[in-house]
Amino acid sequence: MADAGRTQAHERLRRLLLLVPYVSKHPGLTVDEVAKALGLTREGLLEDLDLLTLVGRPPFSPDDYVDVYVEDDRVWVDLDQRLSTPPRLTAAEGVALAAAAALLGPRPGDALHGALAKLEQVLPKGAREQYRALAQRLDLAADAPPDLAALSQAVVEHREVALDYFTAGTGVTERRVVQPHELFSHRGTWYLSAHCLTRGDERLFRLDRIAKLELTEQRFEAPAKGAGRPVPPESREQGARVRFSPKLSAWVQERFGAAASVLPGGAVEVEIRDDNEAWLTRWVLSFGGEAVVVAPESARAAIAKAAGAAIGLES
Repeated sequence: MADAGRTQAHERLRRLLLLVPYVSKHPGLTVDEVAKALGLTREGLLEDLDLLTLVGRPPFSPDDYVDVYVEDDRVWVDLDQRLSTPPRLTAAEGVALAAAAALLGPRPGDALHGALAKLEQVLPKGAREQYRALAQRLDLAADAPPDLAALSQAVVEHREVALDYFTAGTGVTERRVVQPHELFSHRGTWYLSAHCLTRGDERLFRLDRIAKLELTEQRFEAPAKGAGRPVPPESREQGARVRFSPKLSAWVQERFGAAASVLPGGAVEVEIRDDNEAWLTRWVLSFGGEAVVVAPESARAAIAKAAGAAIGLES
């Protein structure tokens, strides 16, 4: 599950990018004041502050880390001099940064969307056109479900959620109350791992089957770290045969174990049993030419079309 936890990581990254400059501009605020300003719980803020103590830049000597600390219940941050002013980017660096930011799926009105718009405006004309063409032709990010932001908030704040959920096996939509633990994307489908209070056990919920949800004010204790979660069911449909170059042989064998077949010359093949062609296309292209689909022909054609569009061979 290469995409597992991606949503939580994105949300936390956004908070951390906001937290450092906010505290730098408002030094000495209390923990509760900072938490309220950023829409966090006290516990969530302290967890983010702990993570920030691990942020730095090479060669990672003591002076290369962000110095953030709480003293007498007040939050302080001392930035390295190299981090106190914005860096000057080359045109190529600006295009790369803009393309990476676009993959996070910024929505109109949020901070990332505004920053991306400003970055696009300051790019030189040629670089701006290059970025726009790239953004139109290549999108490796899975579409984010509309409930993703609300559920991410519930996971971070340990809030129970009431949701109307459609069960494919019965064809019935029913009310569930859950304690959300984790959000993750698996082969193009978003899942919520949660303890279902209605059923009394740990369940996986597909986000595309949630008709309606409501965050309650009821809090719960976070599960112990390392606790297992249910595994998404494998597709029963015929999948695809993917061949990886010798360069990725070790990783593929570690990732897929006995399911990986080593070929003469060092290449490795695996059977991916999933009927989500859009996900398969994004996944194979993410290896940058080090992976190809051997069969079926329909998947090969879809990937060839997407790759051609990415380099401008097709409109």
